[in-house]
Amino acid sequence: MKRSLWLLMLFLLAGHVPAASADSACEGRFVNPITDICWSCIFPLSLGSIKVSQGKVPDTANPSMPVQICPAPPPLFRRIGLAIGYWEPMALTDVTRSPGCMVNLGFSLPAFGKTAQGTAKKDEKQVNGAFCHVHWYKYPLTYWLNIITSLGCLEGGDLDIAYLSEIDPTWTDSSLTTILNPEAVIFANPIAQGACAADAIASAFNMPLDVLFWCAGSQGSMYPFNGR
Repeated sequence: MKRSLWLLMLFLLAGHVPAASADSACEGRFVNPITDICWSCIFPLSLGSIKVSQGKVPDTANPSMPVQICPAPPPLFRRIGLAIGYWEPMALTDVTRSPGCMVNLGFSLPAFGKTAQGTAKKDEKQVNGAFCHVHWYKYPLTYWLNIITSLGCLEGGDLDIAYLSEIDPTWTDSSLTTILNPEAVIFANPIAQGACAADAIASAFNMPLDVLFWCAGSQGSMYPFNGR
């Protein structure tokens, strides 16, 4: 019952939340769970190592046995479930230059004001530069719609804002970022960045290379973990 009420609220918000915001630099709208999701992208579908349905996107390695032991909340801690493999829409991400602009929710949070206002510019050396904020939402849509029942291993939950870069002090301070993620220094060189070309090619034709974890395919480097 709770899941049905939550899904009904999503549809109502998707149809009635306006795209306009009090901040003129903030553009967005509430995500429609039916029309804005690439539902064909959840395939291929597998049960253990058995391919149940083909898809247009590559598949990762699957467990050999369909029955698995999954984490569970206390006091159980472990439970038996089916290993159903598919690409699950379970999170949303905002990238914005306007502090507090909740792009995927269609409104702006005025409490942040102009704190760490994002920019896009070129310096005297004609080098591109930008500063953006990031928001991450929990969005277990498959669970809400009850499309796939995994008998224990499906991730559930409600819509939740899990991360706001505006309240993260390391997002605007490169020194703090380096203290928490010192490994970023290792990848701040032409050799490490040049290796990302291999990850970009692998991502374009199949899957990214796990060994090049500091690369994000054709989108560049994962480091540093801040807005710059």
